[in-house]
Amino acid sequence: MDSDDELQRLVAQLRHASDAETRADPGDEAIPMLTEVVELPRYDAAELPQALADVDWAHLALRVQENVLERLLGRSEALIDDEMQAGLEAVISRATESLAAELRMTLAQLVRDLVARAVTDELTRVHDEIMGERGRG
Repeated sequence: MDSDDELQRLVAQLRHASDAETRADPGDEAIPMLTEVVELPRYDAAELPQALADVDWAHLALRVQENVLERLLGRSEALIDDEMQAGLEAVISRATESLAAELRMTLAQLVRDLVARAVTDELTRVHDEIMGERGRG
């Protein structure tokens, strides 16, 4: 068995394993599986090496890494949005509760101050009226 046949056999096994996992657990497709076969759409047929020994593994690894990163970045919004939403909901809830408590305290103090000032003004007015009546009488 030559290296190309071996490579084809391994690719078929990986695809079969990936398909079996997908059927077994149809969970979140946004999370890439380690068994996924990464297609390299940027390679033209003329660019592909004729034999496994001709593969520039460092260059291939870099290209695969770039493709995987691009795919993850494309899916990252969904992944990050879910995680971020859960985290932000907790933070916003705590901040809202804290803000509401602070607003209640500030409003209560403001009402107390306004009532005290209104009572003081009314008492002063009544006092001045009484003193004015005494002065005239």
